[in-house]
Amino acid sequence: MDGTIRSVTAFTHPYDPWDHFQAYYREGLRRAAASRGITFAAVPVTRAPRVLRAAKRVRDQYVVRMPGTTAVSLFDRAARVVEGRPLRTPSSLFHDAVGQYLVETVHGVVRRVCIDAADYPTLPCEDLTAWSDVYFKANLWPSQTYPTNVLPIVNGDPTILGRLHMLRTLRSAEKKCDLCFIVRIWGRDMYMLEHNLRLLEAVKRARCSMTILAYLVAGDIEGNARRLGRAGIPSTTRWVPAKKLWESTADSRINIIRLGVHRCTPWRVAGALAIGACLALDQEPLATWPTPLAEHTNFLNLDAPTLESPVADTERYSEIPAKIEEWLSDRKMLERMMDANGRYFDQFVDPERIGEQILATAVA
Repeated sequence: MDGTIRSVTAFTHPYDPWDHFQAYYREGLRRAAASRGITFAAVPVTRAPRVLRAAKRVRDQYVVRMPGTTAVSLFDRAARVVEGRPLRTPSSLFHDAVGQYLVETVHGVVRRVCIDAADYPTLPCEDLTAWSDVYFKANLWPSQTYPTNVLPIVNGDPTILGRLHMLRTLRSAEKKCDLCFIVRIWGRDMYMLEHNLRLLEAVKRARCSMTILAYLVAGDIEGNARRLGRAGIPSTTRWVPAKKLWESTADSRINIIRLGVHRCTPWRVAGALAIGACLALDQEPLATWPTPLAEHTNFLNLDAPTLESPVADTERYSEIPAKIEEWLSDRKMLERMMDANGRYFDQFVDPERIGEQILATAVA
């Protein structure tokens, strides 16, 4: 790759909420380009990008707190007028979940790259897939069939970009707790919420020290809080501060993370890997990464699958406490997994490594 690439251009949409989903990949490309003397540029696809960036901050900090939806709707409508149409993308197409990039070689060849950050396994825009020379998908399922230009990529978490050094320093944190399970209770329907609630109730029955907390954001919040309270599980309706989340992660021997709403590998996995945490997933990941996460090397499996049903079989939940207790009895295994996950992050999830992967694949 070195010496073959002249420039990298990332196309941004300052007001669109999905633009944030591309930040990890953009930063990775910027870092990879900078270390190799490659020109990098972020080019807005709208008019008045500075105005729109400021408007987005106002919207997210203040307007969304106003009662009802009218204020947000009017604010978004005004932003669309400011940004102008059509959007100035290299493909003349736009889908909010798909970032567009151009990689130009020293010989003047331009390679068209898309990065699909959608949580779901299907392709959101067939025309953009066809336009791309290389199309990376953050939640690619091996069970699905894709065009030959579609490849997997890590589901990078943009919220940790400013915390990478801190997360790495937490690898040496003393383990004060056996288990951490801090989970957001939400979903597309009541049954997906039920899976989260059953996981919490099962984990609470394990005989060990634990940090357990339910962050309630959907469904019958008051009723679910009462239900969890009866099981001795604390809950909150307030966002858990990132510092508390990552410190609790680092303090614990096992960290339980459940797959996302669309059964994606969630953002939180990236930060946990950066810490070198021992992960326990509620089920085997359905999405794959370029170097797949391996069971017993990178994660433990609670084996409560929900692919065929919104909730797992009842006996799967009843088996969870014994599994946790068995894992905790093998401290050497847990330590091996912690070390392996720190190395995995440094090799495959660090933003610059992802940027290198994108560039190398684009010009291969």
